[in-house]
Amino acid sequence: MKKKSVWTWMTLFLALVVLAGSNGLAQAETFTLKAVTGWPKTASEYKAFTMFTDLLEQMVAQKAPGELKIQYIGGPEAVKTPDQVQALQRGMVDLVFTTTAYYVSVLPEVDAYKLSNFTPAEERTGGALAYMNGIHEKKIGVHLLARLGLDTKFHLYLKKPIKTADLKGFNIRVSPMYLQAIKGLGGNPVVIPPTEVYAALERNVVDGYCWPSVGIRDWGWHKQTKYIVDPGFYTVPNPLLVNLNTWNKLPQKLKDLLTEAAKEAEKKVTAAFDELEKQERPLLIKEGLQVIDLPAAEKEKFLQVATEEGWKDVLLKNPQSGPELKKLLTKQR
Repeated sequence: MKKKSVWTWMTLFLALVVLAGSNGLAQAETFTLKAVTGWPKTASEYKAFTMFTDLLEQMVAQKAPGELKIQYIGGPEAVKTPDQVQALQRGMVDLVFTTTAYYVSVLPEVDAYKLSNFTPAEERTGGALAYMNGIHEKKIGVHLLARLGLDTKFHLYLKKPIKTADLKGFNIRVSPMYLQAIKGLGGNPVVIPPTEVYAALERNVVDGYCWPSVGIRDWGWHKQTKYIVDPGFYTVPNPLLVNLNTWNKLPQKLKDLLTEAAKEAEKKVTAAFDELEKQERPLLIKEGLQVIDLPAAEKEKFLQVATEEGWKDVLLKNPQSGPELKKLLTKQR
């Protein structure tokens, strides 16, 4: 009887051990990443972020259910765009989707991204992403997860027409992204945030602005715009950044899932915004905007000045890393 009792207790003990172990597996630690974006939910750029988070959610559900969550805090209404990368550095947030213009003052090298001749996927395979990530990690303590850059071009939008690549006498709203290009073309750059552009146009404080080929309708600017200037220039460079301490604390399995989702999102975003770009122009023309297609020689001048002034500024501010960035981001002819 005593022997039977001992075996009963041993069996019960082993069952409890197995149960405790299975409960431990079921209750794997959940990592929650607080995220902000440089744009509000109403902006086209926000769609690129949701393409990434949707892919990540699907992958996590399949390969690591319950182990990783993205908690969206908000856009500029939650953390002002110029402060988002600093908030990331301090660990106030874990994930930021933004554009290089909003943190070029913190990391001047990122300005080179706008001059890239490659898609984000090509930058990844060619070594540009790895090199740029090394700079991010070493200098500002941030992991560069992806460039969810829309891969569309910027355009010049005007209230008054031009016939040449000469902007003398024009006040043009800029961000640091295209300030040097506008100066090189003879224009007067005016740096103001997107939230103030509509009023600036309405009051004739500025004669135009630069913005990607998709998105001006999100802000209502098309109502104060008469002309779209071709050619488009530069590449829209929107990095996806992770706090480095947060990144280092993640299990390798979750790092791999984030990277895998980022790779897929880079391709998906590029394709999606290519299609949106094709749809946008007819809609703007329908709203009454006219296209100024500059003569071939003026187009060449426009692009040459924008490119030369862009690289001149990057190389001046980054004498050590600038030449390597130019090599990695420029297609050899």
